[in-house]
Formats: sequence, C-alpha cells, structure tokens
Amino acid sequence: MRLLHFTAHARITIATDRPQFYAGYPVETLPLSSGQMAEMSFGNRYVFGIKAGGLIELLKRTERLLFMDTDIYPVGDASKGFARISPSRSIMRLCEGVPAGYEIETKGLRLGDYRITGREVMWNSGIVGVHRANLPALASAYELIGSMLGVVSSHTKEQFAVGLALSQGGRKIAPHRLPLRHYNTAGKKAFARGQIARFFRDNGDLPLDQQIERSARLRLWRGPLDLWAQRARWRF
Repeated sequence: MRLLHFTAHARITIATDRPQFYAGYPVETLPLSSGQMAEMSFGNRYVFGIKAGGLIELLKRTERLLFMDTDIYPVGDASKGFARISPSRSIMRLCEGVPAGYEIETKGLRLGDYRITGREVMWNSGIVGVHRANLPALASAYELIGSMLGVVSSHTKEQFAVGLALSQGGRKIAPHRLPLRHYNTAGKKAFARGQIARFFRDNGDLPLDQQIERSARLRLWRGPLDLWAQRARWRF
C-alpha cells in the first residue's frame, strides 16, 4: 500500500505462497507452490534459497527489478532507483564488510572461475536492484549457495553469494540510498506487526484508495515510549 501511495505507477509483483491474500489489490503475484519452495530451498534445507530462486524468477519478468524484503517499507518515492540499475551496476541495501564464520579458503568453493576465499565483502540483500542482463550471475549465485550447504553454517549464504556474483566481471554494487526503511530486528518487528494489525482493524473496511492514502501515515518506527514499553526485550 505504501509503495502504491508513494509510487502510484509502480508495477508491483509479490512472490508468495498465498496469492489469494492479494486478491483485489492492484498487484501481480508470483505464486510459489509447496513443491517449488521445497525445490528452491534445496529440499527444505535452506529457506533463503527460496529468496534467491524467487529473485531469478521475478527478474525474468522485467528488464530492471528493485527487490525488497517484506520488512522493508518506503517513506518516499523509490522509483529513481531504477535509473541506477544497469548491466554493469546493481544496488543493494548496504555493505556489511567481511563476514564472520566464513573460513572457507581451503574448501574449493568457486563462482565460475573465481576461487572463493571467504574474505570477500558481503552485501545485505534486503534490497536488490538488478538488471536482467545479470540473470546468469544470479544463476551462478544460486548454484554457489547449494555448494555452501554443509560448509558454511551461517544463514547469510544467500546474500553473500548474490553480492559476490553481482560484483564479478567488472560489475559494481552500490548502496541503495533510497527513501526506504526497515523493521528487521525482533523488537522492531513486534512493534511494526502491532501497528499493522491495528491499521487493518481500524481501516480494513474502507475503500482501497482510502486505505492506501492512510497507510502513508502509519508509523512503523519506535519512539522512546515504545522502546520503554519493550524494555523486557532489552539485552545488555
């Protein structure tokens, strides 16, 4: 709804195992069956394989894709990001530096002809802007994820592989710098889910255009009083 408010002309496609949930909304869906998700997740061994496989399927439908996790939300028009996407340039959420727990130099892992050391920088894939010309790179990343199963225990294999693939062969990655925010920690998610549930209780019976308009005013970030109310979650 917030995407539709800030970027009314956006073509939105949602990869989902519940396409019926979006009936009546001006969006497209990429339905994922339980069989497809099992296959994409390497036999239910790695759930983020579904994300990597879904990214490939979504990109097949368009020339340029701006992918966002479901805990990313806009606070303005993000469409200018498409101008920064090209065959030689992708955008991702942010660079997280060299990942911990990737002592894999002696494991013989490769991305094409490139031998992986584990000292490569890792990009966060909560946001990925990518051109269709990079479908082969994403396919190579997906294959690498399969090779990393049983070798790397971290759940970040997907974003490590995607970022590495999109930075090979003279390609570059840049941070997105778009009006997008996130609620990707336990405390932020708990607050945001409560706000979203309350929004639909209060506005769910309104016409869609009014819901879209009101969604832009929905506060998903926490203030000091919200943090204090969640003090039982704090860890020191």
